[in-house]
Amino acid sequence: MVLGAAAVTVLVAVAVLTALTALTGSSVTQGMRHRLVADPRLSVSLSGRYVEGGDTAADAQMRAALHRALPGMRAEIDQVLHGSMPLRTPLPKAAGAEASSLGLAVVPLAVTEPQRVAELAQGAWPTGLEQVALSESAARWLAVSPGAKVPLALSAGGVLSVTVSGVYRELPGAERLWRAWGATSSVDSPAGLVLASQELLRTHPLLRDQVDVEWTAVPEPGQLRPEWLGLLRERVERLTGGDASRAVFRGAEPSLQGVRAASDLPAALNDLRTPMMVARSGMLVPVTLLGVLSAVTMVLTARQLTDFRRAELLLQLARGAGRARLLGGAALEWALCTVPAALLGVWVAGPLLRLLERLGLPVEGAAAEAAGAAAWAVAGVALVLHGCAALLPVAWTADGGERETPSRSPRRAVAQRAGADLVLAAVAVLAYLQLRQYEGLLSPASSAVGFDPVLVAAPVVMTVAAALLLLRLLPPVGRALESLARRGRGLVAPLSGWQVSRGRAGQAAPVLLMALALAVGALTTTAIAGEGTSDRDRAAFALGADLRVTGGELPSGVRRAALAGIPGVAGVTPVASVAGQVQGVQTSVLAVDSAAVQPLATSERMASGAWVHAVPAVRSDLEQGSLAGQLASLREELPVHGMPLQGRPSEVRVRLAVSAADRVGPVWLAAQVEDASGLVTEVQAELTADGAARTVSLPLASGSLNYPLQITQLRLRTAARGFPRATFRLTVSAVEGATVPAGARWVNVTRGDVRVGGLGCPGAPGGEQESRRIDAGVCEVSQPSEGLLSAVVRGADPTQGEAVDGVAFGLVPPGTPKRVQGMPVAGYAVPALVNEAFARKVRFGIGGEVRLTAGAEDQFGLRIVGVLPELPGGGDREQAQMLVDLPALSAARAGMGLPPVSDEAWLLAAGSKSGMAQAERAIAADPRLGRVESVGSRAAAMAEDPFRSGRRSALVLSLALSPVFAVAGFTVHAVGSARSRRREFAVLRAIGVRRRQLAGVLRLEQLAVVGFSVLLGGALGVALAAVVLPLIMVDGGGRAVFPALELTVGWGWTALVVLATGLGVGTVVLVLSRMLARVDLARELRAGENG
Repeated sequence: MVLGAAAVTVLVAVAVLTALTALTGSSVTQGMRHRLVADPRLSVSLSGRYVEGGDTAADAQMRAALHRALPGMRAEIDQVLHGSMPLRTPLPKAAGAEASSLGLAVVPLAVTEPQRVAELAQGAWPTGLEQVALSESAARWLAVSPGAKVPLALSAGGVLSVTVSGVYRELPGAERLWRAWGATSSVDSPAGLVLASQELLRTHPLLRDQVDVEWTAVPEPGQLRPEWLGLLRERVERLTGGDASRAVFRGAEPSLQGVRAASDLPAALNDLRTPMMVARSGMLVPVTLLGVLSAVTMVLTARQLTDFRRAELLLQLARGAGRARLLGGAALEWALCTVPAALLGVWVAGPLLRLLERLGLPVEGAAAEAAGAAAWAVAGVALVLHGCAALLPVAWTADGGERETPSRSPRRAVAQRAGADLVLAAVAVLAYLQLRQYEGLLSPASSAVGFDPVLVAAPVVMTVAAALLLLRLLPPVGRALESLARRGRGLVAPLSGWQVSRGRAGQAAPVLLMALALAVGALTTTAIAGEGTSDRDRAAFALGADLRVTGGELPSGVRRAALAGIPGVAGVTPVASVAGQVQGVQTSVLAVDSAAVQPLATSERMASGAWVHAVPAVRSDLEQGSLAGQLASLREELPVHGMPLQGRPSEVRVRLAVSAADRVGPVWLAAQVEDASGLVTEVQAELTADGAARTVSLPLASGSLNYPLQITQLRLRTAARGFPRATFRLTVSAVEGATVPAGARWVNVTRGDVRVGGLGCPGAPGGEQESRRIDAGVCEVSQPSEGLLSAVVRGADPTQGEAVDGVAFGLVPPGTPKRVQGMPVAGYAVPALVNEAFARKVRFGIGGEVRLTAGAEDQFGLRIVGVLPELPGGGDREQAQMLVDLPALSAARAGMGLPPVSDEAWLLAAGSKSGMAQAERAIAADPRLGRVESVGSRAAAMAEDPFRSGRRSALVLSLALSPVFAVAGFTVHAVGSARSRRREFAVLRAIGVRRRQLAGVLRLEQLAVVGFSVLLGGALGVALAAVVLPLIMVDGGGRAVFPALELTVGWGWTALVVLATGLGVGTVVLVLSRMLARVDLARELRAGENG
């Protein structure tokens, strides 16, 4: 029975550890492959200048060079033609806005079978010399549809007039090809690629010598292994970094000129190094924990095997058997028992993994890894460990190890135990400090071997050391049980307590095994339970809100109205950013509409693991004070900076007159209109400089603005070329539906030099003797008795090159000092919340005022009103960041004459979990609103990360198998313990103790050990989870996750594991106690062996 238990233990240990080792390798491999498949940078391109017949002659050599650069990988190679220089098509001129002088950059691209990489949304594929197909984005930008004529201007002169034959969209599986073509085609994005026919690029006279032929290889990483990455990176870098023509033609006469190679594949491979090390390290922690469990179980069974044969060994030794004979016989017996079990364990690992895959566990590819060198290494280590534990006692016994050893004095024993405890405590503390130092599982040593063995072993060392220290509680528990039992009249309880208190029958090993198994189970359940909440917290922090919308094609007002009207949305705010320096420290200023998001800052939305979040998505443990109060402080003392418009106007009607003494070109009046969220829209209209008073209408985007509105700035723009420099007199009498706030006045806020000298202003003394200024400027500005603004403006000088062609007037509150050269226009400092990185680098406390600069130019002032340790949605946590109110930021920029900020993203708060999903679907269905990402989708992507799937499988296996090791090890211990005490039981039976009482002694003794182990292991697991998990749960970069992991104990699963283990072991004890209590009195009392 003992030999069978030893064999089964070795078989299970080898099978489990082999499966986990294979799972570790396969998870890293499969994660690497999945990442590369989804990476658009996975391509290598070779291109050259097209000449007739050159592409055909060079085709075979180009393809061969690409295959050489991708060793061991199958690759699909596509040949295309594309323009070498971008063509320009003018954007349509929007109402009230100036059209771009450059237009949209596009490049014609000829693909042999376009339907393989794109699908038609409208129209047909292009044919002939005059047809092209546009991307959906380009068609929307240009506002064209099939059949429209589009002029394409060449940089060298000439216009290629084409007809839009169709509108296409990229196929989802062709992102890598499109990205490669876009990268080599000098366009900002693949949306600028215009599909054309081969005939157009090969034969059109305007494109002669302006066409490149390109071969793009997209490798298939399905067979790629991690150990091949170094060679692959080296080959691709050698091709792209050297002489591409020589690498292709290998000394032969080149068929193409200007051959060059391009690839971002090395960067993609470099980006995989850290995630692969993180995945490997994260997998090795549960593998090592189960390895320790397996080792303790095997040592326990090996010791029982030694105890089982000890009497026989002593008898053979007494009869003259030599050491070699004893050791050889024991080794043969051991090998016949365990070696086949180890081999069978290696074979069983593959079917076990396939079974787990059928049950739904993500163990893809692990079964194929189960028969590799690592599997045989696991089997060899298991055999060596079990063999040493089983055979070394035999050698020790043959050398006289059974002779009685000198006893230690009690004082010395206490000192030795105390010293051992101190060593264990020191080891546990040292392991914890190592994890704290590196804040994760990676260190500089990780790059050498793919993981840091010290950091991987640290959680295991802490677990084992803590379990060994807690074993010191077993004797006091036994004595307490014995003392309690003495009060009764029975024999069973005192005898059981006495046995436990004396530590008889080697309880330490089974208690350690049970405690470790349950600690692993509790640790695992806590890790699994905390993953979901941690993913949601991390996703919310990264996005800044429940949903984040970027890009889009609608005006800000239209988009805000559309987003706010989506069912499931509880709040909307635009996000704007300004970059600059504060005290020489690079700083990012983020702005939101604080009034719109302040009601969302509730405790429910800020709780860890919440399904919906505040905006910004600050977790309650990361706020200092009240987030709602801090948001409210961002709009304190907001100065007057605009003229409020009454009602919901669809246009701004300005009563004005502008005159010029000389002949002038076009003159425009532009007004900046700020909405309730702080976003600014500029509208403009052309004026007639004849001095006549008239009302000018500046149309707004009716029905889509966030009312109420206010006018914050007026600008006068003049023609800078083709006309002589002119002097204008501008008088603004009124704006319909608006009045100037009491005490406020319009002043000159034009950026740059505020002096009038050098402008050539009428009647300015000494103006002509000063240095001549070419920019437009304000000679004088005043507020008439009946009107808003009267100013004399000097236009730009068109003869001196590029000049600023406009001036700006802003509204400032009462008490604002007159503008002086070198001093800010307005003294308003924007209230700001700063992150810890800002506080650490800039060293300004609450109440301090700083200035944001861009280079040598002053931007505006900021006043620190609070600290938000980390700013959700702000990106890099190590960068100094500030959060401000968007209307406050617009006020400061308007007073400084700075251009308004634009909405770079929109943050949306959902009303519920289902509302978040509903809103995400609605936004995704309308591409004009932009690209949307939700906390739910980001958290799901984190959970489905292929690098994490292996760790999750290992955790599930640890959870399922740790009780198995506990039950198996404790069963072997119980059997061995009872067999070693047969003579003791025989004596007790001889003096009248009944068999039922002996069974009760065994039952109570073992159940006391089981109960202690269950409580010890469960408490140890939860405690270690609180200490260790925040340090070993890391992100893809190997750093501890942020926000930090909140301890979420899976009480249900933990209780289930503890209960299952306790019931399993208890059942074994109940069954075996009656069977092992049977004693053959005649045989045992007649025996004369030692003991």
